[in-house]
Amino acid sequence: MSESNLESFEGLVENKYTEPLLFVPGEYTLSQVGRVPYFSAVMSLQDLVNQIKLVEDIPEEARLDWSLEELFQRDISWDRVETELVNGYLKDPNKLSFFNSLTIALLPQKGVEIEGSYGEPEYIPSPKYQNWEKNDVGNICVEYGPGRSIGMVRWHKERIFPVAIDGQHRLAALKKYWESVKDYLVPGVSPELDTKIPLIFLILDERANFYGRSEKLIVTLREIFIDLNKNARRVPNSRLTLLEDLNIQSFCVRTLLASKAKETSVNVLPLSLVIWQEDEAKFEAESKFPHAVTSVLNLKDIVGFCLSVKPLEQIDPLDDSEVRRHVSKLNAKLDLGTEVRTNIQEHLQDRIDRQEPFSFKDEHLTALKQAFQEQWTPQIIRVMREFTPYKEYLQKAEEFGAIDGTLADYLLLAKDEQKQEKFKERKIAEDESFNPRIEIDVPLEKLKELKKNEWAFYVVFQKALFINLFEFEAQKESLELGETTQFRNGFVTWWIEQINKLYAKGVFNLNWKLGREDLWRGIAKRSDNGTIQYSKAAANRISSFITISIWFNYDSTHQDINAFASSLIEDDVSLPNIVRTAFKKQGMVQSGLKSLVQTSMDPDDLDDDKKVNRKIKAELVKRLKSIQGEIHEANGK
Repeated sequence: MSESNLESFEGLVENKYTEPLLFVPGEYTLSQVGRVPYFSAVMSLQDLVNQIKLVEDIPEEARLDWSLEELFQRDISWDRVETELVNGYLKDPNKLSFFNSLTIALLPQKGVEIEGSYGEPEYIPSPKYQNWEKNDVGNICVEYGPGRSIGMVRWHKERIFPVAIDGQHRLAALKKYWESVKDYLVPGVSPELDTKIPLIFLILDERANFYGRSEKLIVTLREIFIDLNKNARRVPNSRLTLLEDLNIQSFCVRTLLASKAKETSVNVLPLSLVIWQEDEAKFEAESKFPHAVTSVLNLKDIVGFCLSVKPLEQIDPLDDSEVRRHVSKLNAKLDLGTEVRTNIQEHLQDRIDRQEPFSFKDEHLTALKQAFQEQWTPQIIRVMREFTPYKEYLQKAEEFGAIDGTLADYLLLAKDEQKQEKFKERKIAEDESFNPRIEIDVPLEKLKELKKNEWAFYVVFQKALFINLFEFEAQKESLELGETTQFRNGFVTWWIEQINKLYAKGVFNLNWKLGREDLWRGIAKRSDNGTIQYSKAAANRISSFITISIWFNYDSTHQDINAFASSLIEDDVSLPNIVRTAFKKQGMVQSGLKSLVQTSMDPDDLDDDKKVNRKIKAELVKRLKSIQGEIHEANGK
């Protein structure tokens, strides 16, 4: 190749790189697990809006296949951007406009995909400054001046994706603002052309002197994202649950969820039917999310019930006895191997001896997650897949495309009417035969109809259901249910059979009645006005009543209704302890029914235990008769 041709080729390649951007380097070295170098720079507003990307700028076909971990910051509230940040701030002539630094990750890109590592450069560009130290990190060129007090960075426009991992809404606002004013700008006059935006660039590669706890790029991004948002602005608890790697309940919840947006595995719950984008727990038919079968917030509570511990961050890490109880409960609930248990105990004792706050080491957290995933994840998923109302709902949802079809794409959008309407418009533009009413609206109406009058789709009942499972399982050996139930999988099979039998009898209908009697009143509904109670006490009371119902329906020796009711009131030791406790324990079924009967009793009789107990027994008998009988027309089943 001639010298002129070589120069022409190099010029073409150089044009693929951005213009040099001067920076001041810095580094965080406070952590014992790594260091984070950064590059502080300023960029003109015009260059910023043209070069720096939002997460949603990644092509949609790539984003739809993202894993759960990669979905962490997809959604921008454009209403907030337009109303609060652009119109209410940047365009307000009476306000000083200032945004703090945006954090920009320079990520390796190939086509529409974000790559897992920076790799080697496609082409090594020539140095821009003589006698400067040059460092190529994949397709990013970094040059340092004397003493490394200043530097220059540029990147391949097609092979590097510069994306805001902190400050997406600020960047979106600046882009919106620029679009509204760019056609009226006059060089030398318009202040927008003189505006410089502060940026902090991150290059997450050892060649840039970065070192973290993980070699995986996406894991590192998640950790940095959590830290930035925890310290800057509160991230919704649901999203933190999907992101936190050091919180036991959080990573256990993630074992229950699909790892990708439209995953169809029956071993996890589909993301399209779980409330994960917002801090909303309710998912009944009349809620904000009538399509969901559960929420991340509810799953986190369910995992907490399973582990029988509150999160470690809620206890004093220097309280030796409290920390010991925490560790002991986890060891009891999760059958950790001897080596792991010993290692945790030694680590705990070392922290106590040093009077240092306790936290689990990375290998301990990995062992805890694996133990939960092996021992409890399959059982929780079985309930969500095999309990009749959930099973039927998921089957219909799959039939309607709500798990891996067009309806799933729609449901995976944030709960934003504007985005949802744009989705419909785009689908029509792609295919004129697409009918939003048929493809989206009608299926959603049918799914909503399936949930009406079903306790299963109320957050308080779902909590109660799993509380019941975990309490029953803990006492399975004392119940003498047969050899197969001594193992957890066999026991869960038995338990699901029992609740499905009760469901078939209409017991789990929201309006379960015998004649005019509302049989959930005093248990799950207020005694005075019949409104649903959502408290933890109500969930425990529902669970206790499920226990009584299961045992009455299962044990043929207790099929005499009056005798069984009397046995409960008299605390008959022939009944299993779990059944007696479900009735008698403070705040449980007896207390709820007592509150109910007292609303209709003569005030002079309220202190007469015999009269009160007769009334309670009458209420019990009504419910037991309904359980013993066949499906009632009044149940609407």
